[in-house]
Amino acid sequence: MDAALPIVILAALLGAIIGFIGPAGWRWQLLRFSPGLLLPVALQVLQSTPWILGGGGNWVTAALLVWVGSLGYLPAVLAVAVLRWLMWRQR
Repeated sequence: MDAALPIVILAALLGAIIGFIGPAGWRWQLLRFSPGLLLPVALQVLQSTPWILGGGGNWVTAALLVWVGSLGYLPAVLAVAVLRWLMWRQR
């Protein structure tokens, strides 16, 4: 679990930066929430592949990176989106 902490922190920083910069168009929103779109696929790979004892190969590695990265990325993007909405609402 100690190896996952840098991935979560880096993903949170990336999510905060991507969440704060950029227009509000639908294409940019799709980029912001792309880990959320990949998360169901990653969970399906982890559910259907025996990876607990080190098996599974590259698909499991990618799925684990998406899962661990989304733990930091998605909350950061959502928090920045709420903050942007609050700032817009007070104008």
